Amino acid sequence: MAADVVTVENVTSVKWGSLVLLGALAVIFGLLVVLFPTVSATVLIELIGILIILLSFSALVISALSPGGWKSSALLAVLAVIGFFVGIATIVHPYVMGQAIAVIAGIALFLGGLIGLVLAISEKTMIHRGLFALQGILAIILGLMICILPLLGIALMVLWVGVILVVYGIIGIALGYCVRSLDAA
Repeated sequence: MAADVVTVENVTSVKWGSLVLLGALAVIFGLLVVLFPTVSATVLIELIGILIILLSFSALVISALSPGGWKSSALLAVLAVIGFFVGIATIVHPYVMGQAIAVIAGIALFLGGLIGLVLAISEKTMIHRGLFALQGILAIILGLMICILPLLGIALMVLWVGVILVVYGIIGIALGYCVRSLDAA
């Protein structure tokens, strides 16, 4: 029973070290993403392809094991097979599929911005309508820019992920040293 007791000092020393380590790894990966955006985008798109294949395989298994068998879940089985081929195409041709993913993201941004702008214009009692409208306008511009120039959209997305990783890492390192200072106090 006494062996199960962990002192607070041991716990905080492990926590601060792991926070600093995770923060440092995030900074390193973020800098690699920012410095090598083409390789990072290719790897990310291929990982998306692997995820699509895994999800398609899962959907096929769910379809086969459903209570009604293949007959009751034929649509799910067809979508799983289509998803499998899309995943293979994503791995084989990451450049083309990356552009397709960017265009889909651009369309989503455009539609979201359009909806936000319409809401800001139509809802007279909405608080901060101007900021909501500005957000909608910026989303429309960014969505159109990504649809017209999908490679620019991919570059922006990859750089954004890298910057987020670096900021997350810096915050993690700072948090680790704050926890360490609590341990010393």
